[in-house]
Amino acid sequence: MDSSEQKRRGFSPIQYKFSENRDGYTSYATSLPFVDPMKLCSNYVVAFDIEEHDAQSALGGAVKAFDNLCSRLFLAGVRDYKSTIDRYIGETYLYQISKVYQIAESDNEQDTPIVLQSGHIFLPNRPDRNEWQDKETSRFLDKILDFKDPVFNKALKYLYSSSVGHYRLASFEKIALDHFKSIELIVNTLSKKDTFKQRVDEAAEFLGLTADEIAEIKKYWDARSNGDIAHSHHLDPVAFYPNQFPLPTGGIEYPWAHLDRLSRVVLLKYHDVRRKYFHIDVHEPYGDDSRSPTLGAMNEHSECNHLFFETNTKDKKDVLKELKSEFCKSFQVDEKDLETEVLDAQNKRDLFIVGLFVKNPDFCAETNNIRNKCISIFG
Repeated sequence: MDSSEQKRRGFSPIQYKFSENRDGYTSYATSLPFVDPMKLCSNYVVAFDIEEHDAQSALGGAVKAFDNLCSRLFLAGVRDYKSTIDRYIGETYLYQISKVYQIAESDNEQDTPIVLQSGHIFLPNRPDRNEWQDKETSRFLDKILDFKDPVFNKALKYLYSSSVGHYRLASFEKIALDHFKSIELIVNTLSKKDTFKQRVDEAAEFLGLTADEIAEIKKYWDARSNGDIAHSHHLDPVAFYPNQFPLPTGGIEYPWAHLDRLSRVVLLKYHDVRRKYFHIDVHEPYGDDSRSPTLGAMNEHSECNHLFFETNTKDKKDVLKELKSEFCKSFQVDEKDLETEVLDAQNKRDLFIVGLFVKNPDFCAETNNIRNKCISIFG
């Protein structure tokens, strides 16, 4: 069938339409249950007959049938190449349903209208308020807008992707995986134990997670690892549903991951810990500089809480004593609130690196003076 005949028949990708404003809401969000991102052009047209009680059921049955056929054509093509040139390659098969007809008793085709509109609204009349409930939230927002910890920023991307996935038609699989990736990234940053569950136990001590939160993370891990977080059940319960369109998705361990609190808890607790932890590169001054020990900020444009400490002192214990003294003067904290660990140097100039944690829950870094200039350690 050539393109002119297809155009005459009104062939086009099956698309939903956005419904109009309803119920007097001034603002709302609505999403389409299905979006076809492709448009295929071809002179090859396949007619598929199916007996169903309405057009949408027929459309759903056709999608299932062609998905089934094309997946098997693809696998047969892979085997065909393997048999002839001993390589596991092959081209995928694409199809697009462009028209649904009803067959009349006279065997004539009749155009069948399909009502495809978004059916639900979300978040009506937002914003419903324009002030934070807690006055400290505005200050917190200012901090995280310029918080340059790469782990925090990447974990937040995963969390946000999961939270909006439902509205952007992401699969339940992607929503659940993004939710867990946010947690997994933080856990793997805080611990280097052999197994993930061991890393969870160690990271939980840093983050202050509850026993229930720890158990839930491990449960998530089991669902993610035993095959797939979305297919921890081997049988698909929707496989035998009546034909419908859009096709339902089932067999999902966490279908509402975007509403789950777990990754939100982990990310906020990680921020509370990370903002009080400092990496301090310890090295000698350049040349024959004999000035007094100096504490300063490094890579402020791309990192948070990364400092350097220049000293002519050689003994490691004496260096730590000097460093704590300088840190306490610069940040107005008590030395009893400091915990330190010595880490391996990352470059030849560094003597070693100190990990320093401030235990005081009220500690705030960005108003303090380092090297006679006021800097924001957070950003």
